[in-house]
Amino acid sequence: MNFKSFGLAGCLLSVFTVSPALAITPGMAVSGTAFAQLSSSLDQQPQGWVKFESKDALRNMTSTANSVTVQQEGTYLIIASPQVTAMKDGGCLDAWITINGKNLANSGVRICQSKAGNTNVVVSQSIIALKKGDIIQVKSSGTNAKLDAITAQGAPLIPSIIFTVLGLY
Repeated sequence: MNFKSFGLAGCLLSVFTVSPALAITPGMAVSGTAFAQLSSSLDQQPQGWVKFESKDALRNMTSTANSVTVQQEGTYLIIASPQVTAMKDGGCLDAWITINGKNLANSGVRICQSKAGNTNVVVSQSIIALKKGDIIQVKSSGTNAKLDAITAQGAPLIPSIIFTVLGLY
C-alpha cells in the first residue's frame, strides 16, 4: 500500500491507496475459473442423491442431474444449502458431500425441527483439493422431513437446494 499525506479534509477521504500491483481488474478474478451453481425446483425426499435439474451457472465443469465433475485440478470451495421442511413434529434431515461416491469427512449437517411445517436452510461446506474427473455429489437422509422448493407469489423460486462449487486454484 502507498500512503499519501493529505490535509485534514484529505484524511477524511483517503488515508491510503492500493498499489497497482494489488489492484484487481474487473473480470480478472473469474478468468479461467471453474464454477457451478445448481439448484432444484423439486421437492425431494431425503433418501440418497440430491437432484439438481437447474444449471444456474456452469463454467469449466460438467454436471448431470445429481453431480458436478471437475475439469481441472485445483482447490475448490463446495457449498450445499438444502432448504428443509418438517413434515411431522420432530422431522430431521442429514445432508453431506461426497467425492467420487465416498463421504467427505466433516461435511455432514443435521437439522431437526420441533414443529411440522417449520422450514430452515442448513449449510454444508468444505474446501478440498480435487483432480480432473473427480465427481462431487450431495446425499441426504432423514425422517419426517423433505427438501422443500417454495414458489412465493411475486418473488423468485426458493429452491429445495442451492449447490455451489467454486475453483480457488
